[in-house]
Amino acid sequence: MEAEADIMLEEQAPEQAQVSPEEFVAFAVQSQNLAAEISEEKLREIAQQVLRDYHLDKDSMSEWFQKMERGIKLASLVKEDKSYPFNGAANVKYPLVTSAALQFNARAYPAIVPPDQVVKAKVWGNDQGGLKAARALRVSTFMSYQLSGPIEEWEEETDNLLVQLPIVGTMVRKWWYDPAASRARCRLVDPGKFIVNDKVKNLNDAPRCSEELPLYPVEIEQRVRSGSFVEFEFTEDPEDAQGQQEFVEQHTRLDLDKDGYPEPYVVTVHVETQTVVRLVADFRETDVQFTTEERPVEVAVPVQDPVTGETVIATATQVEEYATGIRSIKRGSYFVAFKFLPSLDGGFHGTGLGLLLGDISETINSIINMLLDAGHYASLGGGFIGAEFRMKGGAQRHRPGEWKMVQSSGQAVRESIVPMTFPGPDATLFQMLGMMIDAGRELASVQDVMTGEAPRQNQTATTTIALIEQGMMVFTAAYKRIFRALKSEYSLLAGVNAETITPEEYNAFLDEERPADPAEDFNLSDMNIQPVADPRSVTKMQQAAKAQMLFEWAQAGIVDQGEALSRMSEAMDIEDVESLMPQPDPMQQQMGMMQMQAAQADLALKMADVELKLAQVEETRSQVIENITRAENDTTRVQLEAKRNRMDALFKTLEEDRARLETAIRGFGSLERASGNGVAAGGNAPGMQAPPFGDGGGLPVGPAMGRGGPQGFALG
Repeated sequence: MEAEADIMLEEQAPEQAQVSPEEFVAFAVQSQNLAAEISEEKLREIAQQVLRDYHLDKDSMSEWFQKMERGIKLASLVKEDKSYPFNGAANVKYPLVTSAALQFNARAYPAIVPPDQVVKAKVWGNDQGGLKAARALRVSTFMSYQLSGPIEEWEEETDNLLVQLPIVGTMVRKWWYDPAASRARCRLVDPGKFIVNDKVKNLNDAPRCSEELPLYPVEIEQRVRSGSFVEFEFTEDPEDAQGQQEFVEQHTRLDLDKDGYPEPYVVTVHVETQTVVRLVADFRETDVQFTTEERPVEVAVPVQDPVTGETVIATATQVEEYATGIRSIKRGSYFVAFKFLPSLDGGFHGTGLGLLLGDISETINSIINMLLDAGHYASLGGGFIGAEFRMKGGAQRHRPGEWKMVQSSGQAVRESIVPMTFPGPDATLFQMLGMMIDAGRELASVQDVMTGEAPRQNQTATTTIALIEQGMMVFTAAYKRIFRALKSEYSLLAGVNAETITPEEYNAFLDEERPADPAEDFNLSDMNIQPVADPRSVTKMQQAAKAQMLFEWAQAGIVDQGEALSRMSEAMDIEDVESLMPQPDPMQQQMGMMQMQAAQADLALKMADVELKLAQVEETRSQVIENITRAENDTTRVQLEAKRNRMDALFKTLEEDRARLETAIRGFGSLERASGNGVAAGGNAPGMQAPPFGDGGGLPVGPAMGRGGPQGFALG
């Protein structure tokens, strides 16, 4: 099936161009800017549709815009002019939302951006020879290097993300490959600049999404000269010639080949002139699936003449598949949405502390200002002056120690002046203020134990962890949502690496003897990439409390002391832990080796004894079986069968004893190898104890292990 396309191919007019689906896809993908290949009339139609859809989606976000702006205003402590209840009334803003956002950032930022490793890769499936583990290590190391070094904007924007996200509820970050910089880049989209219909449940399912893209004139000129934008004219701001121009970059679908199936494109429109300056395919050729049909095709094939034996060319008919249309196209992915709390009404945009704490924060502000105004009134005083009192009215200021003369007697002054009584700050309002602050701190997880206040004396590590987890329930869930979004982000970066990182660049960084192929290493079909931090242990207090609990277990002998010490040191950022490990005592190590050698000799004797008994039992079994075949009556045969059953049971017991002895001997071999690496034999290393072999040992043995032969069984 061939379609009449809006794109000019091979210098044909749009109304005359007949292209196959494969030709159209190849041309669209390879074009740097399809806007140069489409008629002006069609471009105007596309620009109008893009702006119409953009305004439709933006209108659906109006309610979220109001919540977002209110949250930003509360967090920014914006003060507006206030004339009620009087000019100059108290206008204090309590930083409840600001404090919660700063606490969230302070806890999440060090956990998400650790000083060394940021990313870890996990490869699924059977790992023969550890090849997949080595591949995961290469990927983790290289991507951590990228996010800490070449992609220099990532860490700073992550810091900004973790401040703004708890306030507005939803933030979006964009990832793409920049050919000019020869690397992957990312940009945090400002709140409210990413436009998507609020009815969308998942960003991947959205029919379109738009980004408000302000550009300076110099940025526009750079894009025009590079061929990324087509040339167009725009009006400069008369007050600022270098002022920004507004663009809308929309990821949408258009049916440019007129086959009834809209393909994904990225369209950039200059808002003021409604000009399409850029239109590129939002897919690769490998993302397209075609509908196909079979058709006979005549092909030339070489055959051998049966008479002359010469090779001649004959015509044969073959069946081949050809594309008749486009079945589906997978759209490219550029944006990752971060959410603090899912939408309470099921929409796309999440909920932030600006909404959760908005009413509480404004109530706190009102109560504080009412208390201050009441105190202001009570401290100033005021009242009424009778008309007969001969003194100028208005405010009277008294300096310390000053007395003023009046033309009236003291009795007249007392009778003519009636002071107005102001009750002062109300205790009920003060209690209400404390309740509102506590409610806001509880919702924002800003509790005493979380803000650095020391726990009670003799409080166990388990109790501390429980208090921390109880105080961080809201934030812990938000952390897990951030980690989920980071996994998507790292997958996008891995996909970019698979397509753009050259083997020379990759292997120059790895500096390994065996070269690695980045396209194979970053294959996401069997690999999962995620943050290295643990979303359940965000703060150092949590990590240290868990490590302390492990150390208490180690002291009780439940877990290995060396491993517990290693994990606790890691949680407390203590370096060079190996040098802190206790060194073995040479005398004690020698005694341990002697004990081990004695135990090994005893095991060897017991193994020889078991082997001898096994041979004797096997010989007896053979004789019993032979006697059974020669038995002349049933009574004798029954007695022999019972004896054979006893021999079988004894043989099984001896086999189990031999297996246990072999395991013990192998254990001694591993202890000897460990002692050669500096671990004290005999159990002096932390968490390692030699098994108590010997005459009074604890090795479980069967009845055949005694020196006097099997007990209760006759071998003759």
